[in-house]
Amino acid sequence: MTKYNSEKELYPDVIYWLNTYLQYKYPRATIKSYDTSRENLCEFIRRHNLSKYFSESESYVIKVDITGVVQYNGKCLLAFVECKLKSISLKDVSQIIGYSKVAKPVLSLIISPQGISTPVNKLINIYRRYDILTYQDDLKVRIAKWNKSTKDIDVSTLLPHGEHL
Repeated sequence: MTKYNSEKELYPDVIYWLNTYLQYKYPRATIKSYDTSRENLCEFIRRHNLSKYFSESESYVIKVDITGVVQYNGKCLLAFVECKLKSISLKDVSQIIGYSKVAKPVLSLIISPQGISTPVNKLINIYRRYDILTYQDDLKVRIAKWNKSTKDIDVSTLLPHGEHL
């Protein structure tokens, strides 16, 4: 079983997973996923010549851990994954919600090998506050436990329940 000593150690496995997932979901697209934890998203978009797809991109002064880029039919979509080593807190959920409201990715996911904290569990599973996960129209942040041994999301932990990636 893999043991992660830092968030950064999660990144290669998560990048591989995200690339595979996006390629399955968008089979005719060009897919690339990156560690964007050290640069603002606006700089990443500029450096990869993607500004023409994102008119507001100069305002994307956020640092997302992993960013997936999906290009097809003259369009470009983003996918975000935030990685945490400790259990996912309300602060962590707020962070990815904020990032997602700014840049409107097609997929927004937060993962941790530890799963969710007790307050997040209570808010979502007991009080049914799924509304806090919505960042645009029908788009919601997804929360999941990362399985260290399979290097995949534990779909049984995926929130909101009943929805698939």
